[in-house]
Amino acid sequence: MPDTPRRLLGVEAIEDLVRDCWVRARTSGERRPDRELPVLALLGRHGSGKTSVLRYLAHRASTAPQAGHDFAAGTLRPHEVAARLAFRLSLSPKGPRFPRLTHGLVAVDPDLRLDVTSPDRARRQLEKRMREARARGAGLLADALSEGVGLLNDFGVIPVPGAGLMAALLLRGLGPRLLNASSRAGLEWYGGDRGQPALDALVALNERSKSEHHADQNRVDRLLCEAFLADLRAAYRRPGGAGRERNCLVVLDNIDRGGGARFLALLLEVRESLMQREGGGCDPLLAVAAASTARAVPGPFDPGPAGLRIRDAHQASYADWRSGIPQFPADASWWWYAVQLPDLTAGQVSRLAAAIDPQLPEATPLVHRLTYGHPWSVLRMQQAAARMIDQQDADNRLRGILDSGPVGPEVATARPANDNRLTLRQESLRYLLQDMEAEQLAALATCAASRDIESAVNSPLLTGFSDRIRETLLEETAERLWLVPSLTEDAGTRGGRGSGYLPTTGRTAHPQPLPDTLMLQPWLWLLLLRELAARSPNGPYPDWDTAHQRLYDWHADREGHQVSALSHQLSLGQVESVVAHLEAGLSSLPTEAWLYELYAITAAPMREPVDATVSASHRADQLARRLAPGAFHRHRALALLVTALWLAVDPRNRLPSARPELNFTISASFRDLALHTPDANGAVLRSEAARYESHSF
Repeated sequence: MPDTPRRLLGVEAIEDLVRDCWVRARTSGERRPDRELPVLALLGRHGSGKTSVLRYLAHRASTAPQAGHDFAAGTLRPHEVAARLAFRLSLSPKGPRFPRLTHGLVAVDPDLRLDVTSPDRARRQLEKRMREARARGAGLLADALSEGVGLLNDFGVIPVPGAGLMAALLLRGLGPRLLNASSRAGLEWYGGDRGQPALDALVALNERSKSEHHADQNRVDRLLCEAFLADLRAAYRRPGGAGRERNCLVVLDNIDRGGGARFLALLLEVRESLMQREGGGCDPLLAVAAASTARAVPGPFDPGPAGLRIRDAHQASYADWRSGIPQFPADASWWWYAVQLPDLTAGQVSRLAAAIDPQLPEATPLVHRLTYGHPWSVLRMQQAAARMIDQQDADNRLRGILDSGPVGPEVATARPANDNRLTLRQESLRYLLQDMEAEQLAALATCAASRDIESAVNSPLLTGFSDRIRETLLEETAERLWLVPSLTEDAGTRGGRGSGYLPTTGRTAHPQPLPDTLMLQPWLWLLLLRELAARSPNGPYPDWDTAHQRLYDWHADREGHQVSALSHQLSLGQVESVVAHLEAGLSSLPTEAWLYELYAITAAPMREPVDATVSASHRADQLARRLAPGAFHRHRALALLVTALWLAVDPRNRLPSARPELNFTISASFRDLALHTPDANGAVLRSEAARYESHSF
């Protein structure tokens, strides 16, 4: 028996959203039971827990009709997906029956060859096959098969049964009287207002199902998906109908693969057609889909690079979806409601750590600041940290965690010199950007040199890459959900206390602030920077120095880009020039604006951010002496402050978490500046120093 799915941390808002859509009104005074239902598209990067969330939601809905399908298991025609979902929905004790779909499946059975040259003979052949399906459905074999298939069929782990067998399974368990009534209703639906007798319509459907023409295949898919939804509508309208207090829930994984988006698009077309033709409200099918790219969702449109309006989980609700529906929709994209799966908070990371090792929560600040709560990465890093946390030199080991070996109980802490297995850093990058082609990955690693990806693609940085890569990389990265709003750079990102306190408007704000643009998610950015740093100057792609020099030249030629240009100078190791600029700014800028500039510049990427052989504070001193000897002699406190804040960008340099060693260097430097810089606001500098000082209570 499969394990009971566990509730994931941080998805309570999504669970509430699904439940709000799933539960139908019980009395006439409540909301309409046949109100419109969105297609809930749960979007998440690779490793965000999409499949686990779907399994949990399906488990929670197991008291009512529910079904699941994973489009990554293989490409199916839309009507084959509908048949699989119908079978699974019918397995619940009060599950709906599908007589319309069943007759259609009998007609499109690949083994059924009708003599279309003789209409009478074709009708007799079809009637015989329908009687055989009813007989098989009434037998004990169908019950045994349905039980076995049902256990394996939740997420597409077995091949789809043939259309004939599927039809028999859908008819199982009906008594002779109900079977005849159900069969008659299902057959008559194909006649109705379609202008020809029902049997003739099914004979024509059989003929089209053998065609290789795209138009014929589409007509078959559309008609059978329409039969699927028509059966659901009828089941819920019938007195005592199946699960009237709950809608039918279908969870659809990986809709960005295997024709998933095509299936849902067709289903929505059919839904609108049935609502217009039959009148009344919506069918009772609640689809909750998951994808790792926004490309799978056709709308609604948003002007951002992903081209899609995506809600954070805490914003999501049925009412929010309804409020976004246009008065006169231009297409069916308004049915979609895209919600991004949340990353883990620091508190949730700590709870997960406690379940692995009682000491592991001590590493939470490091793990959360490195991964920014990406669930798969958090788990992998916690597993690696668990091997180190109880060692005497735990802090040194944790500083080298990204270069640690594979995670597993059989792996020793120390790696042999000839061990060519992937490090945690390499494994993570490969997993996060799976399916990305080599040139795209190389271009993205090159773009990591830039704080924001828009500057990267607009500058000459990607010279030498193909036109297609340069034109599509921004949208591709956004669609993969790897672009996030820029971080607020201040003490909160360097191991101090407080965030968002520097003014953005008014007299003390910086006159030329950085643009509020999208950047790479910090964890992916860190991994890509390691790829860029490892490049050879003679390789096919820009190395570290070439990339930053191109960006420096581009920013230096543009008005208002001085802060960005200086950050690339720092990445190139030109600490002397950076310190000289900041030294002049102490007397020419308001001190609050100067702090903004200091943090923005020192957020620059560093080629080798961590050296586990020396302490972070000692390395700050080494860097200041080696890269800015003149400034170190002339203004030691400022030179040390620049290199210490530059190192503090990486959380591996902010250990131990309870009292980061760099904090003393940073605090002492700020206090020295406050004491010896008469043109600066000493009170502001002393206040900044206090953000890095621990207080005992």
